Amino acid sequence: METGTALGYGWAVILGAVQGLTEFLPISSSGHLALVEHLGMGGPGSLSFDILLHFATLLAVLVYFRRAIIRHWLDNRIVFLYVLAATVPTGVIGMAFKAHFAALRLSPTMICLGLLVTALALSAAELVRGGAYRIRDLGLFGAFFMGLCQALAITPGISRSGATISGAILCGVDKEEALEFSFILSIPAILGAVFLESLSLFRKGGWERLALDLPLGPSLAGFGVAALAGYCALALLKRLVLGGKLIWFAAYCCLAAIAGLMYFNLH
Repeated sequence: METGTALGYGWAVILGAVQGLTEFLPISSSGHLALVEHLGMGGPGSLSFDILLHFATLLAVLVYFRRAIIRHWLDNRIVFLYVLAATVPTGVIGMAFKAHFAALRLSPTMICLGLLVTALALSAAELVRGGAYRIRDLGLFGAFFMGLCQALAITPGISRSGATISGAILCGVDKEEALEFSFILSIPAILGAVFLESLSLFRKGGWERLALDLPLGPSLAGFGVAALAGYCALALLKRLVLGGKLIWFAAYCCLAAIAGLMYFNLH
């Protein structure tokens, strides 16, 4: 949606569904949205609507993993120390190389290569048998490694959930616990993204445009669809991860990357 164009119900629902599904499935939401832009099919919408959709996906994570979050808080608070340890390298690398990551978004070839990296990571995770380690056994070094995996996923085309789930499984963590840690780790990542986007909006004087960018009806529709789609995506992902079906996502990313490379380099 271009700035100055009113957000309609149809576009709000489409963007909400795309955000909710691709944010959590290991196929890279940033890569897909960037490729959509390169195909000339429009951008991801206004910055203020992007922020709203991030809050919707955050709500989906908090609701879906509420029992795990409460369980760890009551019985195993060291998990939150590991979340902090993993968040630090993500934040440092993300801020230090922000311009570099933004430049990669301008190259559809690099985005497609990122999708291939996601496919390789998911394939590698499927080749190893599920470990028996719990999140509490990860240790600070393992948590730091998870943070590096998450930082790598700032690159468009590399899935955050794919990189962190695969990283945890390759470290020997039980698949269900790897899934839990990946998305508990996403909470500060989403909050950080919302903070930076809000700061950018404020610097551009965008607060004055909120009434135009976020009409009540379409905004609520987009928010609701994004939250529901995100919740459903988490349920589907859990089923497929525990069922040893990550290879499906690897195949999809590989096919999407090959199709993209052929289109953008041979078209």
